[in-house]
Amino acid sequence: MENTLKTANSAASHRDLVRIPAHAERIDLHCHSKLSDGSLTPTELILRAHTMQIEVLALTDHDSLSSYRAACEAQLEHDLTSPVLIPGVEISCLWNGYEIHILGWNFSVDNSALQGLIDDQQRKRRERSVAIYEKLVQQGVQAADLPDVTSMAPGQVLTRLHFAQALVQANYCKDIQRAFERYLGKGQCAYVSSQWCSIDEAIDAIRGAGGVAGLAHPLAYSLSNKWLRKLLVELKQAGAEAMEVVSSQQAPWQRQWLAELAQEYGFYMSVGSDFHHPGKYRELGRNLRPPEGVTPVWALWQ
Repeated sequence: MENTLKTANSAASHRDLVRIPAHAERIDLHCHSKLSDGSLTPTELILRAHTMQIEVLALTDHDSLSSYRAACEAQLEHDLTSPVLIPGVEISCLWNGYEIHILGWNFSVDNSALQGLIDDQQRKRRERSVAIYEKLVQQGVQAADLPDVTSMAPGQVLTRLHFAQALVQANYCKDIQRAFERYLGKGQCAYVSSQWCSIDEAIDAIRGAGGVAGLAHPLAYSLSNKWLRKLLVELKQAGAEAMEVVSSQQAPWQRQWLAELAQEYGFYMSVGSDFHHPGKYRELGRNLRPPEGVTPVWALWQ
């Protein structure tokens, strides 16, 4: 691990980084705004983070870079000195038939190669959204009850969650889970398979923009121990430097096991709430105290 950290620190010295205070403790490196599948605008999100005394925040919208600029503008408008904003993104990837999410932090948002990859991901999302829309209409869902796939705001992405929420609001389903079980889940009548980029492409784009790449929520993919370890090996080979060890909703044994895996495979530790909506269970910065013995990814930025 020590050699890994030295190499990463050497590479980090050449990045145009956002620097964070060495004493920062309330850190959240995974959350979403309305520009992907969150319910708050970037302005509302940054104001909430400020109110909750978050010291460092990364907005990591799905396949979108727009929320960072919007949040920076909100900070200027409201004259906020905290939280420190880290550029972030969550990129959807295909790996051996699984949809794997790669987080990127502290990169140049003006990098043309990264923006090109994001543009391509958004094109794929639009095409998938149109296909889902058409399948739902074929199943008898009224078009007026569905998201308008033709009038998204610049930088906004539609996800299956948007369709699930629309189905619940229009009383086609009693809740989000049922919407996925009946319509949107894999193998269901309105499911459309994704054609995302590879993990290598995502990591290359993030690193090429001067950023750090890491694995989001490692236990969310229903991988066996063998396959999770295989994924970690391939991520390491592809140049990923971190993995999300701490999440808001996890058992103590899960946090400890992920910390041990991070140490074993030489990854920095990330922490993130994966916040989407205000609520008592998954709130910004809540229950993100990192375990001892694992070097945090923000050590690169201090």
